[in-house]
Amino acid sequence: MATVAGDPGHGGNSGNSGGNSIGNSGSGAMTVSGMANATDPGPFDNDATLDLARRVRAAMARESIDVASGAAEGARLSPDAYKDKLAAALADAVMGWLAADGRSAVPGLRADSPAPANPRAAPERNAGNGAAASQPGDAGSRPRGVEGAATSPAAIGGHVELSEAVKFIGDPQAPAAGGAAGVGKLGEMLRGWRKERLLPDVEKAVRPEIAIGRDESLDAAFLELLASRRRAVGIVRTRGTAYNGSYSEAWSGTCSLVAPNILMTNHHVLNSPDVAAAAEVAFDFEVSAQQLASGSNTPPAPGRSYRLRPEQLFVTSPIDGGLDYTFVWIDEAAATGATPLSMERAAFAIEPGEKAFIIHHPNGKPKRVSLDDTDVVAAHPDGPLIHYTTDTEPGSSGAPVLDRSGRLIALHHASRRNQEGLRTPDGVVPEYVNEGIKLAAIALDLESRRAGEASAMIDMVLGEIYGSDTLTGFFGAAGREVDSARPGAARVAELYRATGQDIDVGFWNLAWFAGRYADLAGDAAAKIVDLGLDVWALGGSPPAATAALVQAIKDKFGLELKCLSLPAGAPDAEQTGAVLWNPETVEGRQLAWPEDVGALFRLRGEDFAGATQPAPAPGSIFMRQPALFQVRGRGRLAFNLVPFDLGAAASDGARRGMAARILARAVQDMIERHGASQDWLLGGGFDAEGTNASFAAWAGSGYTPASAQDEAGAALSYLKCPGSGVGHVFLSPNLSRLYGQQDVFLVAREKSQADYLNRFGEHRPLLLRLSAKGGGAPEANMGQGPEFNARIDAALRRARA
Repeated sequence: MATVAGDPGHGGNSGNSGGNSIGNSGSGAMTVSGMANATDPGPFDNDATLDLARRVRAAMARESIDVASGAAEGARLSPDAYKDKLAAALADAVMGWLAADGRSAVPGLRADSPAPANPRAAPERNAGNGAAASQPGDAGSRPRGVEGAATSPAAIGGHVELSEAVKFIGDPQAPAAGGAAGVGKLGEMLRGWRKERLLPDVEKAVRPEIAIGRDESLDAAFLELLASRRRAVGIVRTRGTAYNGSYSEAWSGTCSLVAPNILMTNHHVLNSPDVAAAAEVAFDFEVSAQQLASGSNTPPAPGRSYRLRPEQLFVTSPIDGGLDYTFVWIDEAAATGATPLSMERAAFAIEPGEKAFIIHHPNGKPKRVSLDDTDVVAAHPDGPLIHYTTDTEPGSSGAPVLDRSGRLIALHHASRRNQEGLRTPDGVVPEYVNEGIKLAAIALDLESRRAGEASAMIDMVLGEIYGSDTLTGFFGAAGREVDSARPGAARVAELYRATGQDIDVGFWNLAWFAGRYADLAGDAAAKIVDLGLDVWALGGSPPAATAALVQAIKDKFGLELKCLSLPAGAPDAEQTGAVLWNPETVEGRQLAWPEDVGALFRLRGEDFAGATQPAPAPGSIFMRQPALFQVRGRGRLAFNLVPFDLGAAASDGARRGMAARILARAVQDMIERHGASQDWLLGGGFDAEGTNASFAAWAGSGYTPASAQDEAGAALSYLKCPGSGVGHVFLSPNLSRLYGQQDVFLVAREKSQADYLNRFGEHRPLLLRLSAKGGGAPEANMGQGPEFNARIDAALRRARA
């Protein structure tokens, strides 16, 4: 009998016009004698007969019908119920084959369902990949069929694989939640990011003499990008125990290099370290340009093979309850001549009506690219999936999905019948749709797994994924807890909505922005939105510049942030500061310092003259009084925020040190005299070590201080109160100098923001997440520090005199 290598589980979508087959690697392999080797197939050619034989065996396997010999078999075949099942299985297979071969209407539609609205004249004939037929009583629920790939050099010696379909992970028509991660207008945000990442929209009012219908032309440079991207796409051929427990001698799928040593594909292609160890991968199994131009039909060589090393790296997520992805180590030599596809966290990766292109090995064939009929028909920004009509077949599983700028946006996963009636932008209802898992969802899932299990392998994969997610911000899933028993798609959606579990805050000196804000407002807006924080404390930004920034964020992305300039009423040209906050996630209000505390910020260097310790030079310690701002989240989290900027005095070490001590004394007085017992967060250009030492000298029983500083001298201090709702504080990696109770802080992984941010100036933002999860931090009882307070009190007396 002829042998076929099957992709264990992928649903093909050949032409969306009846040429589909969906399945996985085998619920059991058996031999059906005579069918594939029939000497007189009548009107059927050998390929078609083989396809029909495979379909019959698949239908029989679904009904648990075994073909065996012996007396027991005869007795088992006699009941009418068994015969009915056998007849139904045979009819199912025959009708499916007739539809695939273009000899009958597409089966499986409900009686009240309209005929497929695809305008293509006839189903595309595709040997070995016929349309899937429906079981009686199951019409229209999903296609059934045999998963298979065309015979390739690695396929010889296997059995025909019988299979059920790989299920979709999510519902293509599931409504967007709205308000996810504080973005109330997801549609506007999505359109803003697509304009940001693509060239300006093609003119929508297309003149008839230029284009018929939509203009679907692409930039010519896209051809160059695609030619380069294809080198990172390969065919994986393997054998062993498939993801559903059956054994197969051979199957194939598609994969892509996403780092010099890391390969990405589906779980149902490489489901275990043993299957990965048995695999061979080739990146040059393709028809050459010379062969294509000459019209030669000589099959290409199978390509140079590379082995996988799952003992060094193997990270996988199952289909049931997971996201159907696998990352595995491959020899670095595989990257020779290929640039790995970059993985990016981008929730707003693509929108309906755009194109999704796929480079793949359908049916184990030489490398192909799907460029036509590639409409995205569903893509929710706050969901993990996209759905599209791009042509695929068994063997396409694990292929990269690219947008019109050549960016990797998703991992191709499966196909199924278009039960929801999704339409293309032209109003066509395709018979089948494909499903892909967004890279942003995979990254979020990995981050969530990493929080629950120490895994160097997961760390390695995450180290190759860059950028922010926008919806979950710079810190992603860090500190967020969701129900691990929920399916993978539901977990990702829940992580997007878990904004009540944390508050993200950033401190950023925008001196680089102040003089050129008219030119830089758009770039600054994109970065602030992408980092996805709830609160921004900005320094060195005149009111006019801040207003331009807030307006750019609204105009480009539909996000309306609240803004308060500090101090209120400052001249437009004066470099002051501002606090921005997202009213969808937090409430904010400015508070006034009590007079006795305000007096601390009016102290001057000469007020410390005559002390036993060195005093700052004469002049104001603070150019202006620091602001006091109160932030409250949707959950238990609340804190007092003190952003400030010492301005030119920040370079004076003695002045910075004294400012730190005065700040600590101000917080102490607010807690002890004015009942401000919430957590405190201070940020700006001050001496973090000095502030922390001053807090530690204060007799505030039950309060836990911790401070951090970056290389440029920007710092923050966090004072945790005994009844705090904060479990952990996550820091951006530039805050690497830690002081005080360091186990309060967790330094987050770098996400390749540095290069982008450094383009604007020397000051990177200080980012932190106050998380309600992760358990309470140890409390510290701090000793008395009379010398500290005595010196401040003496300075106050001199100031009043």
